[in-house]
Amino acid sequence: MNQAIHERVYWTIHDLELLPENEGTRYEIIDGELFVTRAPHTKHQQTCGKIFRQLDAWSEASGLGEAIPSPGVLFSESDNVIPDVV
Repeated sequence: MNQAIHERVYWTIHDLELLPENEGTRYEIIDGELFVTRAPHTKHQQTCGKIFRQLDAWSEASGLGEAIPSPGVLFSESDNVIPDVV
């Protein structure tokens, strides 16, 4: 009986430096798995902008927190994501 051997590639933040920089392509790593997606469409970006403006206005008014659009977030060597708004 033949058994298939599935070796999982475990990506880290250092591997991202080896990938080509293509405008409109996003690379994210979640639990060591690489996700390649295209840049969000216009409606998505407009919605994110509205959410950011509301959070930023609240932050300014309350003196609490800080709103940041599309930051790169490194949780660990194997988790590198780009949330829309933090």
